[in-house]
Amino acid sequence: MNLLILLWAVASTITGSTDDPKKTTLTVTVQNVQSKTGTIRIALMKSCKKFPSCNPESTAIIDAKTSSVQKAFTVEPGEYAVAVYHDVNANGELDKRIFGIPKEPYGFSNNFRPRVSAPTFGDCMITVGAAGKAITIKID
Repeated sequence: MNLLILLWAVASTITGSTDDPKKTTLTVTVQNVQSKTGTIRIALMKSCKKFPSCNPESTAIIDAKTSSVQKAFTVEPGEYAVAVYHDVNANGELDKRIFGIPKEPYGFSNNFRPRVSAPTFGDCMITVGAAGKAITIKID
């Protein structure tokens, strides 16, 4: 009996837990940072009805010191969307013009550029597989 328990313990250690999802890396590169002031704010989101205003799965704030910045997120494989903006004046919010049009440079995964209204999750959705993924977002 003790031998069976020992074998089960060793097998569990070798195979790992099947309940723990594997993690991978999503690398986001933000290009076209025009000024070296403020911060680049990145939000990583799972599907939600109010995209891009939903609560992010993960966020990052990076000083805008170069024309390109990069952030690696540790995520479970799945579907995500990324929203980015350059908070030029570092006030912690995306400044907007009349009718809610952003004043500060912004971008979304798939380099989706909304015309009249905010994008949907489907417009910006990317799939991160077990091998990970790297994306580039150009902000304007």
